[in-house]
Amino acid sequence: MFGIVRRKKPYIHSQWICPLMPIHSDTEAFYKAIEEEVATQEIPDITVERVDFREGGWLSGKRTYLRLLRERVAFDVCSAPFGKGWYFSVRAAELPRRITPTQFWISVAALLAYAGSCCYLFGPALAGIVIGSSLLFLVLVFIAARSWGSLDEAILYLPVFGIYYEKYFRRDTFDQQDRRHVFVEMVTTIVRAKIDEFCAAGGVDEAQITKVSNPDQILTEREQVKFGYRDGGGA
Repeated sequence: MFGIVRRKKPYIHSQWICPLMPIHSDTEAFYKAIEEEVATQEIPDITVERVDFREGGWLSGKRTYLRLLRERVAFDVCSAPFGKGWYFSVRAAELPRRITPTQFWISVAALLAYAGSCCYLFGPALAGIVIGSSLLFLVLVFIAARSWGSLDEAILYLPVFGIYYEKYFRRDTFDQQDRRHVFVEMVTTIVRAKIDEFCAAGGVDEAQITKVSNPDQILTEREQVKFGYRDGGGA
């Protein structure tokens, strides 16, 4: 299928970890504390949810992460026991948008149904003009949305249409870049402060939070080259 339909994996931009602490903490309380602090900051367009990731293969158990998502920038936060201790981890990732196979075939069916209706109502010759005019109108709306903030946001979150709009028409402006960076800094500050708070509650005065220099990517070699994680020479 087309690249926009093919399954893609998230790209991890950065990762922090608070290694094993000699404490016993509470995962649910930690997640709720972050959620409450995020709510007080009134970050626009943020989605907070729990995501389960498998610890290994299909038959393995699952680990629940707290995901803080704005547009396609996601923070996956983990708080979990390990042996007699406890650790925390944070990953900042970019989630690729794609059209699922179901959405793709529904779109094809809808397009064929629209074309068939036009042919039935107007005849083949006039139907071509109507369909062409409709596509032209859609392209003009996409172009106009690039400089019209409210329309840009409305189209961006539409299923299917939003993906094509973002991929082929939407510009990445300074304002959008600034907002992404501000979001990353705000969430990073909140999570690190809560790690310090929960470690202090467990008797550790200063939590050692380390930035992982080379975060693992669950990606194919081709995807790693695309994201700039490795060069095309296979090094």
